[in-house]
Amino acid sequence: MDGEPSRPPESAAEDRLRWNARYRRATPSFEPHPLADAAWAAGLPPGPVLELACGRSGSALALAERGRHVLAVDVSDVALAQLACRARQRRPAGQLACVRADLRTFVPRRATCALVLSTRFWDPDVFRTARQAVLPGGLLAWEALADSEEAGAQPRPYRVRHGALGAALGPGWEVLAQRRGPHGTTSVLARATP
Repeated sequence: MDGEPSRPPESAAEDRLRWNARYRRATPSFEPHPLADAAWAAGLPPGPVLELACGRSGSALALAERGRHVLAVDVSDVALAQLACRARQRRPAGQLACVRADLRTFVPRRATCALVLSTRFWDPDVFRTARQAVLPGGLLAWEALADSEEAGAQPRPYRVRHGALGAALGPGWEVLAQRRGPHGTTSVLARATP
C-alpha cells in the first residue's frame, strides 16, 4: 500500500518520550480540527467517537461538548493530562475519556463508533483497524502528512500520497471528500455504507 513506513518504527517508549517532550515545549491551543467540524456537519449516527493519535485535541473537546462520548487515545501521557485538565475546566455535556496506548497494539471494538478521527497521523495498519471500528452509517475522518507528488520522489516514512486514503478504504465506503491541506496534508472523509 502507498505510504508504508520505510524505516523500522520506534519503540512505544521512545515514541512516548519524544511526544511528551514536544507537548511540554508548546502551548496548547485546544482548537478543533476542521476535519472534525466537517464530520459533524456531514451528520453522525448515534454512538461514541474515537480519536486516534489525539494529542491534546480540541476536536475531542468540541465533540464531547456536543454531547458525544469521546475516547481519546494517544501515546503521550503529557498530552492526555493536558486534555483531561482542559476537559475538567470546560465540563463538556458529553464524556471524554483519555487512554494512553501505542496505536500499533491498541485494537478498538469492531463496528462500534459513529466517528473515528485521526489528524496528522499515518500508519497503514492502524488505518485498517480504524476502518473496522466504524459502525454502519458512521464516518471515518483521517488526515495524514502527504508525500511528494513530484515524479521520481521517494516515499517518506509515515506519509501517504494524496488520494491513497480514499483508495485504501475499499468496498463498503462512500467517500464524501478528499482534500489536500494547506500544510502538506491529505485527508479523507468517508461514510461506511449501511
